[in-house]
Amino acid sequence: MSGLPPEPPEEPPSAHVGTVEMAANELSSANSSKSSFEEATPDISESNLDLDSESDLETELDSDLEQVDESLASTIVQEIEEGVYVCLVCTCEIDRHSQIWSCLDCYRVYDLECIRDWATRGSSTTAERRWRCPACHVEHKKLPERFTCWCGRKTNPRPDSMISFSCGNSCGHKYDTCVHQCMVQCHPGKHPTCGAMGPTMRCKCGAESQQLPCLMTPYETGWQCDSPCEVVVCSMGHRCPQKECHEGLCGACSEQISVLCYCGHETVETACSETVPRLGYKEDGSEIVGGVSCGRTVRSFYDCETHFEDLPCLPLPRNKPHCKLSPDVVKSCYCGKTAQSNINRTKCTDPMPVCNNPCGKKLGCGCLCKAQCHSGPCECYNSQPVKCGCGNCTFLVPCRAIEQGFIPKCLHKCTALLSCRKHVHKAVCCEFEQTALGREREMKRQIRNNLRANFNDQILTMELCHICTRDCNQLKKCGIHRCEALCHSGPCGVCLESSAEDLVCNCGKTVIPAPVRCGTKIQCTEQCIRIPACGHRPGRHQCHEDDVPCPRCTQPVTRRCECGLKEVKNVLCSVKSVSCGTICNVRKDCGHPCNRACLKECSAGDHAPVSQCPFECRKIRNFCPHMCSSRCHSGKNTSCDNVKCVQKVKLKCSCGNLEQTAVCGAFEGNYSVIGKCIPCDDDCAVKAREKELRAAFNVSLPPEPVYNEHVTSVYRRQRNWCRQTELKLLEFVSNYKDMVAAEVEPQKSLHFPAMLKPQRDFIHHLSESFNLYCESYDKEPNRAVFVHITDNTTEPSETIEQAVAHQDDSLRKAQFMEELRQKRLDDGFHNAILIKDVFFGVSKEDVERHVSNLLAPHPEVGDIVILWVKDSTYAFTAPYFATMDQEKENLLFKLLSLFKEKLRDNLVAFDCRMCLLDDDMTNVLKVDSANVMKEPLSKSAKQVDANAFAVLEQSMQ
Repeated sequence: MSGLPPEPPEEPPSAHVGTVEMAANELSSANSSKSSFEEATPDISESNLDLDSESDLETELDSDLEQVDESLASTIVQEIEEGVYVCLVCTCEIDRHSQIWSCLDCYRVYDLECIRDWATRGSSTTAERRWRCPACHVEHKKLPERFTCWCGRKTNPRPDSMISFSCGNSCGHKYDTCVHQCMVQCHPGKHPTCGAMGPTMRCKCGAESQQLPCLMTPYETGWQCDSPCEVVVCSMGHRCPQKECHEGLCGACSEQISVLCYCGHETVETACSETVPRLGYKEDGSEIVGGVSCGRTVRSFYDCETHFEDLPCLPLPRNKPHCKLSPDVVKSCYCGKTAQSNINRTKCTDPMPVCNNPCGKKLGCGCLCKAQCHSGPCECYNSQPVKCGCGNCTFLVPCRAIEQGFIPKCLHKCTALLSCRKHVHKAVCCEFEQTALGREREMKRQIRNNLRANFNDQILTMELCHICTRDCNQLKKCGIHRCEALCHSGPCGVCLESSAEDLVCNCGKTVIPAPVRCGTKIQCTEQCIRIPACGHRPGRHQCHEDDVPCPRCTQPVTRRCECGLKEVKNVLCSVKSVSCGTICNVRKDCGHPCNRACLKECSAGDHAPVSQCPFECRKIRNFCPHMCSSRCHSGKNTSCDNVKCVQKVKLKCSCGNLEQTAVCGAFEGNYSVIGKCIPCDDDCAVKAREKELRAAFNVSLPPEPVYNEHVTSVYRRQRNWCRQTELKLLEFVSNYKDMVAAEVEPQKSLHFPAMLKPQRDFIHHLSESFNLYCESYDKEPNRAVFVHITDNTTEPSETIEQAVAHQDDSLRKAQFMEELRQKRLDDGFHNAILIKDVFFGVSKEDVERHVSNLLAPHPEVGDIVILWVKDSTYAFTAPYFATMDQEKENLLFKLLSLFKEKLRDNLVAFDCRMCLLDDDMTNVLKVDSANVMKEPLSKSAKQVDANAFAVLEQSMQ
């Protein structure tokens, strides 16, 4: 039954407004853990209030009036009256003559001008034009513009009111939890709890009514009386099953009764509301009334007394049903394609005909039965393509399985992120994967457009399978406790653990009283009082926790280095390990130095392990003459030849004309390409053809020396060392040939020790005479050289000493012939005059014209020839002087004096000398019979010298 609607509230007398308000405050403070609006109606007898005695209520409420002097409203009014209330914006005092604005959320009072300026500047920084209260940080939309009373109904209230900034009227604020208004005089701060009397309310069943204070009136839940509900709920006279005052319908009858089942075989205990009486008949025709089904199977025969049907427990009819196989019922075969006229059946026991046509009945899956006409239900054997649960794959599934709700599953694992945004679902064939991926795409789109909603709201609509159920178990910010919530996105919540002991700093001057939240760090501004372990005077620094070390001691001290060889001065006291920088050069088992700097272990003989050697191996490889460039692998079962050699080598063709760079390529089982000949090219064929032609025409070139000039020149200065080097190469080549002849694996390379660059150059040049491959390796000062056998390696036809002796003989012969030639030149006659230092701007024609004028008195000379020798130098001769004698030379001497005087006076040339030209009149062989020019000057080749007169000056010395 439903309760009656509440009666309209009665307005309480005005004389009791303040008294009831104080009672409401007292009740709310005494029952802070209970809300009268959310719980059932309290027991009036336990509240110690006799609502029937108004005088007792007023007496008790008056006694509570003295306990509210320190409320927020009275504090605000008192401080404003005293002029000590501080505005948080301008930090000035507010009195009753100021213009104010009060926040409706925290009730903080501000000076109107200050808060208006604060709001104007704060709203200009946001797109929504919002500003925050300086005290509670609640956002506001409207700017404070007017100076009103506390309730906001009067603008510019008078300052001489009883309460500052009050209009004197009742507040009139509408309460959210009831229908009453605040009846206190216009006031600051929070509105007091409603103290009016509530309306008269009936109980839930409507049998009784009562009136309570508004604070205690159960508006939402209603109240129950103590009388039980007596409503009859069924035809059997049973009463309400709830047994107490309630609202709404009483519900179905739950009384347990015994009734006969429909088939009449059993008596069943069941609820009264679950019985449905129905009339039935037994096999003997007697009537029975059943109430429920017993669940047994009843065999019901047709009127033919042969066929029957098994039915669940239900009321049986009086007359037996007609047989379904009777000829008057069956009009065709099973599939219905053969009519009754073609069927010879006279009774129900005659067999049912089966035709040869396909069944063709439409099945539940939509397919047609393809079996031949048959009895019983049809079965589909077809398969249809069906997508798996996640929709990534398609499978052929039998129709029977589809009808049973079978959904195939693939092996694809779900790639959607769980709600924690850390883990991936990874479930096989997740049916919600596409939904989750679509949500991810939408989330990214919102992020791009700055429209993303709160992620916590999205979790409410997320699929259950994509909610992460793992424990977070991450350390919180306190670093001690772990998060006990489910795995989540974003940072973990604040640690709520706390300590019951005071938190005291190390110096003891700063204390945080208990309880102390976990992770709280104490900040002490006093000086640290810890004494350093070294005993020095500590540096000035603030007090800190034990997990933060004190600053390092900066006192300079003297310490012995790690290796113990030196004492290092002016070391900071906090530095315990000091290094003098001495490098350990002790050779390890691998042959490399220890190379560690000033370590105690090296002084004790414990050097760096071979397995950690950082140097290159630098051992000679077995299959090529190069050194191993891999990292030191001493002590390991690895050979230097396991890695292919990548050093660059130079290869030559068989004739020595072509040269090419290639990779050595030697590794385990394969030798280097050093010494192998590359095929000749077309240039080699051309040179070979030229050699054959010279041999055919008996044209021979000067023989090439066995040793080049560098080898012989070094041999003249260092005979002993060069002889030893030559013997080493001769012995190396000889041993190689002997071992090859004896079919023994020969030594193909010879390594020399580290030496200076001039010595290496000598070996390089000497190896060319042996046709050996020569290469320098390593870095200075350990750079050395090796030689390697090639296909053209052979011993020189003579030794260096023999080649030097032959050179000396040739030199002596050439010197003798040169002396002979010089003697002829010295004894020969001059046949020309050398005109030197021709002035600038004088041409060859000018010289020829002046010389012709000077030879006019000597017609016997005939035609003259002026030859250009070099810059500012010409030579005068004539065919007359082609054959010389003493008389003609005397004539030249006379002309020399004339030329020198006249040409200088005419500003043609400064000087003239006697000279000797060769028979072709192309080279100057001698000047003034002083010297023979070592490099004759040609008139056709222009020479660029630092001094144009260098050749002539040499002849003047």
